[in-house]
Amino acid sequence: MAVLAAFLALGLAVPADARSAAAIVQDGTLRVGVNPNFPPMSSYGDDNELEGFDVDVARAIARAMGVRLELVPTEAAQRVPFLTTGRIDMSLGALTHTPEREELIDFTVPLHSEAMGVITTSRLPVSSWRELNRPDVTIVNMRGNQSVSMLEETLPRPRRLLVDGNADTIRAIAQGRADALVENVDFFIGFTENYPDVDWRILSEPIFVAYCAIGIAEGNVSLQNYLDGILYELHSEGRIAELWEKWYGAPMTVPIEPRQYAEAAEMVGGPITGKSTSHGGGYRFDFSAVFAELPYLLVGALISLQIAFISFWAGAIIGTFGAIGKVYGGEFSRRIVGGYVTFFTNTPALVQIFLLFYALPDAGVMLSPMTAVLIGLVLNSGAYLTEIIRGGVVSVRKAEMEAAQTLGMTRWHVLRFVMLPHIVRTVYAPLSNFFIWLVLGSSIAALFGVEELTGRAINISTANLRTIETFTVVAVIYVALTLIASVSLALLGRYAFRVKMRLLQ
Repeated sequence: MAVLAAFLALGLAVPADARSAAAIVQDGTLRVGVNPNFPPMSSYGDDNELEGFDVDVARAIARAMGVRLELVPTEAAQRVPFLTTGRIDMSLGALTHTPEREELIDFTVPLHSEAMGVITTSRLPVSSWRELNRPDVTIVNMRGNQSVSMLEETLPRPRRLLVDGNADTIRAIAQGRADALVENVDFFIGFTENYPDVDWRILSEPIFVAYCAIGIAEGNVSLQNYLDGILYELHSEGRIAELWEKWYGAPMTVPIEPRQYAEAAEMVGGPITGKSTSHGGGYRFDFSAVFAELPYLLVGALISLQIAFISFWAGAIIGTFGAIGKVYGGEFSRRIVGGYVTFFTNTPALVQIFLLFYALPDAGVMLSPMTAVLIGLVLNSGAYLTEIIRGGVVSVRKAEMEAAQTLGMTRWHVLRFVMLPHIVRTVYAPLSNFFIWLVLGSSIAALFGVEELTGRAINISTANLRTIETFTVVAVIYVALTLIASVSLALLGRYAFRVKMRLLQ
C-alpha cells in the first residue's frame, strides 16, 4: 500500500504557479519549451546546440525582455503539461490554438499559420485528401498533435498509426507502415530528404488553415500582454516573416494578417507588471474525462497482461534450453548461449525492439508493432530467464543426486522427484518478480504504437490534455495489476509448490 500512496502523492501534486513577466525579469531567465526533434522548427545542430525558427523567435523575445534564454527540450505531448506544472514559462513548437487547449492554458496572438495538407507517395494513387477516407488507408501522425483529434471527424474511416517522434511519421510512410501523413506540410517535408529513393507526393489542396501561437500558463495576464506586444513589433518589422523564410526557404503558406494582432499594438512599450497570475486557485483538477475512458484503459491493461504473459512463457522456454545448454552442453553450446545472454542482457530492450521495428524493413522484413514488441521482449526475457533457471539447475546438490541413484531411481524419476521440485522452489520467487517486471515493462510497447495501458493513456491525455489526471489513474491501475499478480503468484507458490512467499512485498 505504500507504493500506492507514493503514486497518488506523485500524481496529485499541485502544479507550480506561473511566473509573471515581472518575476521573469527579476529572475533574469526566460524558460522556453521547444521541440528538439522538429527541424527546421527546432533541432540540435552540428555544434549540438538547439537551432531553428522557434529558437530564433525565443532569442528575439528574450532580448526584448532583457533576460537570459533557457531552452527546455519539450516533445509535442509535453507542451501543455510543462506549462501547467510550471516547468516552462512559454511553449513554442507549432502549438495550435484550439478550444481544448484553451481550457488549460492561454495563448498569445498568432505567431504563424499552418495549412494542413497531405504528404504521401506514388504508392497511393489519390489526388485529393477526401480520397483518403477509406479503411484500407493508414494515416500516421504524432501523439500530441492537434491534427490527431481533428482527423477523427474529418477522416474517420482510415486506420491510425501514432508515433512519438516527428521523423518517425515520415519513416513509417517510407517503410510502408503507413500511406499518408496529414499535417502542416512545411513542418514535415524536410524529413523526406532522408529517403531520396521514395517518390514523395504532396496533395495541393489544403484541408484547413489553423494558427499557432505561444502557449503560456492559464491566467498569466502580464506575460500574455507583454508577449502580444513583442509579437506585434516582430510582425510589423517583418522579422517573423524573415525568420520563416530563412528556415523554410519559402514564404509562409498563409501569411499572418495585421487584423490578427492589431489589438496587441496597445501592449507595445507597456510596463512589465507583476499582476497576479492566479485566478481561482490555478490549475483545476478534473478526473471526469479520465473516468469516462476507464473501459478503454482496462482493455489496455488486459493487453499489457497479454504481452507480459506471452513474453514470460516464450522466454521461459528459451531460458530452459539456454540453461541446459550452459550447464550440460559442450564448449560450442556454452559459447553460443553465453553470447546470446551477454548481448541481450547488456543492451536495453528498447534498443532491441527499435532495431526489429525500424531496421528490419530496410532488409525487406516488415513486422507489425505488436509482433516487433513481442519478439523483442521474448528474446530479452529468454536471456534473463536463462540465468535465473541456470541458477536453479546448479543449485541441485550432488549429494541429492547420489542419494537418488543409490535408491535405484531412474533418470525420469530423478528429474521429476528430485531435480524439478528443488529447481522450482529455488527459482519461483525470482521468476515471479520477473513476471511483475514484465507487466510494468510492457509499457515500452507504447513507443511503437501498441495500444496497451500506457499507449492508451497517452492517447487519452493527448485528446483531453489532462496528463496529470490520466497518469494518476493509470498508476493506480498498474499498482492494482501488480498487487493482484503478486498475491496470485504467492498463493500459487505456497499451495502448489510449497514455496513460502509473502502475499504483499
